[in-house]
Amino acid sequence: MISRTQSQIEIDWCQTSFDHFNNLIFSNIAAEAGVSQVSGYQLFNDSRPDPSYKNIVYNFRHLTKEELTIFPDHYKYGYFCTTFYVETRKYMKYLTKLLNEKQVPFIKKKIHSFEELAENYDIVVNCIGYGAKDVCHDNLIRPIRGQMIRVRAPWIKHFYYTDDNCYMIPKYDTIVLGGTRQLDDENTTVDLNDKDGIWQRCLRLCPSLAQAEILWDWAGLRPNREPIRVETETIKYGNKQILIVHNYGHGGNGISLSWGTAIDATRRFSSLLNGINNQDKQLTSKL
Repeated sequence: MISRTQSQIEIDWCQTSFDHFNNLIFSNIAAEAGVSQVSGYQLFNDSRPDPSYKNIVYNFRHLTKEELTIFPDHYKYGYFCTTFYVETRKYMKYLTKLLNEKQVPFIKKKIHSFEELAENYDIVVNCIGYGAKDVCHDNLIRPIRGQMIRVRAPWIKHFYYTDDNCYMIPKYDTIVLGGTRQLDDENTTVDLNDKDGIWQRCLRLCPSLAQAEILWDWAGLRPNREPIRVETETIKYGNKQILIVHNYGHGGNGISLSWGTAIDATRRFSSLLNGINNQDKQLTSKL
């Protein structure tokens, strides 16, 4: 689900991604890809307009007054819906396997400028995330620090999101508890104060967590950019130029938008590639 108001192109990306993951869920590779359906609640302290994803997810509805009494009394408004979750560790292994099967080579290398690639590559698809701040000199990219706790609580089957930095997401055999959303904070170590805040907020929302087994903590950065950058750019280095397809800056909505922006970037890549091929044909005909 998307955590903010979306533009039309972001709604389209979200729909494309939802359809992709939904197809995986109802395929024979769902377990390998780490995807599954999940239903749950989004809770707010006051009323607000319906979210832009209401017509994308399944079973969207407003919570009744009776349902709201289940939760702490400061939540006055909420939604219920059915969406998907992705166990990203499994999903990335699945995607890597697909590429390996197609014999796509992997080169692990740190770059400081696209100029390092211009000699050997005509087109680069840039999914560099927060690294775009230095490599692209993009001042619009900003880190959002997130911290979470993984616990084992198999009796929790629904997800919960609130408007006061609290969420619980059931995965395959664990629950993700969060969270934080700290703009421009680059600290990737676990903060004990944040951990305590996450735990207390989640415990107030779901007291049965007191019986959960705490497994591990994690902190990391989400590369946030407004707007998300999915566009092409031509950069010249002397007599050499390189064509870039940018695709980064998804912030906390990376999974929800991932397949949609990937399809968009692929179309842009194909257009650039067709342009190069047409130029080669023209050069050949002149020769």
